[in-house]
Amino acid sequence: MKTFELFGHHISYSASPLIHRAALRSLGLLDDYDYVVTDVSPVDLPHEIERFRASGAGANVTAPHKRMAAEACDELTDDARLSRAANTIVRTGRHLTGHNTDLPAIADEIRSLCPDGVHRAVVLGNGGASHAVQLALFRMDAAVTVAQRRDGSIRDVGSLLRGANLLVNATPVGTESDQSPVEPEDLSPHAAVLDLVYRPTPSALVRAAREIGAPARNGAGLLVGQAWRSLALWLAQDGIEVGPELAEPMLAALLEDLGAADV
Repeated sequence: MKTFELFGHHISYSASPLIHRAALRSLGLLDDYDYVVTDVSPVDLPHEIERFRASGAGANVTAPHKRMAAEACDELTDDARLSRAANTIVRTGRHLTGHNTDLPAIADEIRSLCPDGVHRAVVLGNGGASHAVQLALFRMDAAVTVAQRRDGSIRDVGSLLRGANLLVNATPVGTESDQSPVEPEDLSPHAAVLDLVYRPTPSALVRAAREIGAPARNGAGLLVGQAWRSLALWLAQDGIEVGPELAEPMLAALLEDLGAADV
């Protein structure tokens, strides 16, 4: 059996094993492949990457390791290079290629929320997830303002949202909690909200946005969007061609796990 894995730290909440197994089950491949979480500290990641280089089947990477994973790869796709982050690693022999399947998934989510385009966006946070969001928005010719706790600019979200039509939460605030990165009164009905947090769904931020009539989505769609692309890359190594049809069983399993009706 080949085992795909997720490198991260303090990620026991991750739904990635659940949704990948759902996709593999739908393909009749669950006896041949599995997916597990490999919880590893930053100091131990280089050792795990070298172990993977020798015998790994395929890997996802999440916080806080995406940048370090990109640096450890032998080759990067344009998306991984430009975002300086790899969330998917494909192994060919001992050669590691870093991909970033977050970027196209983020773009899909933004287009769903803003079908007429984004003219100005406010992005909360300035870490790896934020950089991927910013790059996706740059490719859409959107003006981007970053608000973060480090410089106190996150306290000015209300004024920053004036004239914006999208707010993206790219911080972990709200994960497994009822916290929101911004106060409800700072939101605008004219600014759609994309919260990359998916546990819980809906998050406190998404609930507050919907209460004032703003379109809002949690990160479940993004998780699925990057996941089916990753799985397609790994299975292609074995001559198995799959595509976006995998999103359906993945999303169904995720929503059932979250107890949610939609993203």
